[in-house]
Amino acid sequence: MKLRGKKYLLMISLAAMTYLLFYCPDSFAAKELTPGRRIWDNIMLFINFAILVFFFLKFAKKPLMDFLRGERHKIEIGLNEIDDQLKDVKSIMDTESEKLKLIDQRIKEIQENAREMAKREKDKIIEDAKIAAKKMIENAKRYHNYRMALAKKALSDEMVDIAISMVEERLTKEISEEDNEKLINKFFTDLQTSKLNLN
Repeated sequence: MKLRGKKYLLMISLAAMTYLLFYCPDSFAAKELTPGRRIWDNIMLFINFAILVFFFLKFAKKPLMDFLRGERHKIEIGLNEIDDQLKDVKSIMDTESEKLKLIDQRIKEIQENAREMAKREKDKIIEDAKIAAKKMIENAKRYHNYRMALAKKALSDEMVDIAISMVEERLTKEISEEDNEKLINKFFTDLQTSKLNLN
């Protein structure tokens, strides 16, 4: 314990001397320095510096080295932690990169499937449209034929009516009452003959 106290006292006195020597040189200086005094001051300066280095190496080397070793150990631990974190981050980045590649592939597959579905849907719509158009054309043809048949029948009926009226008009002009009676009699005789043939 006493030895430690002496060390501290010696270090404090050494520090005080160093402070006075370096920071207060005017307190020891005479008004005019002789060349011998200058040499003496320079020699003492080197001796004091050597003593300071000796005491520093003797007493401060071990704590300083321990402190530096401790700091180095802390820095190594910090660097190892940072290295581990960097490895974790790289691993996460690699995983995310793989996920992104898989997502890109999935997006491409979805796009391809969408294109194929769109193509199939387009072909189906075109086919349905062709079938619908064909049915519409067939229905239009049927309706046309039906209307033509109706028109032909109406025209035929009208032509028959016109022909009958023309024949009637002509017959009324050209057939006399005597001819008319002959025709009626002939009709009745033909009717009776046909009845007899049927029986």
